[in-house]
Amino acid sequence: MHRLRKAVALALLFVFALGLWGCGGAPREEEAETSLAGAPGTYSATANGHNGPITVEVTVDEGGIKDLQLAESSETPMIGGFAFDVLREQILEHQSLQVDAVAGATISSWAFLAAIKDALTEAGADLAALESREIEKPAPGQLTWETDILVVGSGMAGITAAVQAAEAGADVILVEKLGYIGGTSATNAGFIYGAGTKVQEEFGIEDSAEQYYKDLLYLTEVAKDEHIDPNLLKIMALNAPENMQWLVDRGIKFYTVDPANIHPPRSTPRIHKAEGGGSAIIETLYKLALDLGVEVYTNTPVVELLKEGDRVVGAKAEDIYGNEITIKAKGVILASGGYARDKELIKETNPKLTEYTVSNTNEGDTIKLGQQVGADIILKNSLLMHHVAYASSGIGYESYDAFYVTPEGERFVDESTYFYWRSRELRERGFEDMWTIVTESLYETYKDAIEQSIEAGKAFRADTVEELAEKINMDPAVLKKTIEDYNKMVEAGKDTAFGKPAQYLSKVKEPYIGLDMYGNLVDTTGGLRVNENSQVLDTEGRVIEGLYAAGSAAWAQTISQEYEGSGTAMIQCLTFGRIAAQHAASQL
Repeated sequence: MHRLRKAVALALLFVFALGLWGCGGAPREEEAETSLAGAPGTYSATANGHNGPITVEVTVDEGGIKDLQLAESSETPMIGGFAFDVLREQILEHQSLQVDAVAGATISSWAFLAAIKDALTEAGADLAALESREIEKPAPGQLTWETDILVVGSGMAGITAAVQAAEAGADVILVEKLGYIGGTSATNAGFIYGAGTKVQEEFGIEDSAEQYYKDLLYLTEVAKDEHIDPNLLKIMALNAPENMQWLVDRGIKFYTVDPANIHPPRSTPRIHKAEGGGSAIIETLYKLALDLGVEVYTNTPVVELLKEGDRVVGAKAEDIYGNEITIKAKGVILASGGYARDKELIKETNPKLTEYTVSNTNEGDTIKLGQQVGADIILKNSLLMHHVAYASSGIGYESYDAFYVTPEGERFVDESTYFYWRSRELRERGFEDMWTIVTESLYETYKDAIEQSIEAGKAFRADTVEELAEKINMDPAVLKKTIEDYNKMVEAGKDTAFGKPAQYLSKVKEPYIGLDMYGNLVDTTGGLRVNENSQVLDTEGRVIEGLYAAGSAAWAQTISQEYEGSGTAMIQCLTFGRIAAQHAASQL
């Protein structure tokens, strides 16, 4: 049984349905006594959040702010919704607006606060007094916690590991660096890749886990990735039916199964799409983890692994109050992500890559922790990156009728292939950037976005090919020949260069438009080396006892640049998160 301890980092239960709290405000009366929060009553206000408008309702009584309710929101539930819950708890407890934005949900946090302040202004509140009221923070100290299994990171791999370990009877502590639960998994579409599942059967799809494994091997060969371990691929593929059913049995519902692309092997429907997206998956597993007794702490980054002899025996962490926390554990599972936001590591492995965007929150914590204990670290120059246009990610995603060229003006791929396939082809030619030469049909579909790109200086229009080539710094002769050759194939109705299906062939006509495509970095493909039990190995190939890794913390051996399809990361996290937890629990 866990001994009681004060939760020094916020670990608040997410509000699973809007309107869970009743307003309960006293009716507004002229003679009613007012407080710093204003006249008693219920007031509402709206502000723009990360995903759109949010509306809050603030209830005031004689004692101050009585209740806060999120009346309407399009924010991601496990990020924006979680942030609102944290802010609500602080404001109500301390009767103060001097609160910090929730780490990782800054835009949502400021939007909630803006709406709350507007509602209080309507109530006649003394905002200056509420904003200046100090929230007393406990003096920092040194704390010691003990548990069977410590899970670092709360994304798909981490939350899965926590649930699996708790179901196996282990005491579990889960710590998360950010101020909300779910990491990058909470923001994805909720797609999980797999084959041979009962869900596929329900939709009349004939498939097998064995064929899935063969297709993974084929794509590994295409990617030319020598770090991929066929044995780990086999574990991931053949256990997909059981792991998908594990989710179904815990309340995850899938509304369809789609293919990743029109070309084999991605043309087989294997993308299991969950109701509510990744946020709903994380929400369901998070609630289950709490029900199972898992102790969850947000805003609590792990800064050091503790080692005695050849065994990892816990970790040191910090929290937002400055507490130094020693966590003693019999097993530590690192699910703390990759290094997409670590620009130095990206530069080290990809020196040609300069301009790109990244929404991923992972900062390389896993790599740094692994280095402390002598883990074998695999850094690869392959990235999960695809190229999109400035004003629309649709251009570069599934815009099969587009026409892509390298910075030298040469076409390099069948544009209807999977976007990671296209990016690999580009990078194998030595380029990190590409251009879209706008075709007739592409302009018709994305006219507004293309015009916005031109206005923003991210695209260029010209009356002649030569003029366009000059504007986008290409050899006019090369670009002109590329366009002429392509238009001839369009007229003939057959792509003899790369085999693009005829229905996606569309001419390039004047005025000529070139779209500068930027790299969208989704994630890295490196990580800690592990074995079939998800145990971390050292540089000599020996097991580091007590240390495990799963998800993007350790997918160098299972994820290549030839990513199978949307949801491959999630099945990897699910597979090896469970395996790590099962093995760690078996060693107790």
